[in-house]
Amino acid sequence: MPKEAHIHANSWGFASLLFAGLIVDLAADITRSPLAGRRTVDVIFWCMILGALGLVVGPWLGGNLLATVPGLVLHIAATVALLVLLVRMLRRHGGFVRAGAWHLALSYVWILLPVLVAPLILLGVAGIPGADVEATAPQALIYGWVLQFLFAVVPYFAARWLLQAPDARLGGNWLSLVTANAGSALIWVSIFLTGIRAELQGVAYILLAVSLVAAAWEAGTITLAALRNAERARRPAVA
Repeated sequence: MPKEAHIHANSWGFASLLFAGLIVDLAADITRSPLAGRRTVDVIFWCMILGALGLVVGPWLGGNLLATVPGLVLHIAATVALLVLLVRMLRRHGGFVRAGAWHLALSYVWILLPVLVAPLILLGVAGIPGADVEATAPQALIYGWVLQFLFAVVPYFAARWLLQAPDARLGGNWLSLVTANAGSALIWVSIFLTGIRAELQGVAYILLAVSLVAAAWEAGTITLAALRNAERARRPAVA
């Protein structure tokens, strides 16, 4: 595995751990009940830790077969288990009637897609441009996974902390949901359609910019409401 691929895998592993912790906290905050039993959460946590450790030390202990591949499998298995628990929790509480729950669930598709393609690259399957996938897939990972995750959680925590709203909901809207996923999908398509790669990526970045503006508008609305509340609270004291 090239050095750049190891760097991407390591960064992904640590970010995944951070987001997993946020998901566990979100479940307890939104539903007033834990995402799963303590033992289940601990097993998922340690599988993710050991998997990330395998991704980090793999290059130093003989490469793919000794540590990297087992670490990847362990980390992905724990991530899938966490995603299943998240989807069950959101569906049980009617979360999928809003875009925020879809943002969280679909964001993890962009983690699993590179994992599904990786064996094809290692096997040298014809038509799978390994170098292009390694160079381009991290963009879709960042935009499809990280941005979508933030679209959902940033407005939620902003409402909880700035507005002191006990009934805060996951952020995101249908426009940000469609454009974020369509943009990420076009980045992946551009890997294989080299003749129109520049055009596809151009459209993808426009869609991603639209999704970012739509999500930022929501966060800005919450911030503006918090400033207005603070201003109203100050007026009696000034008078």
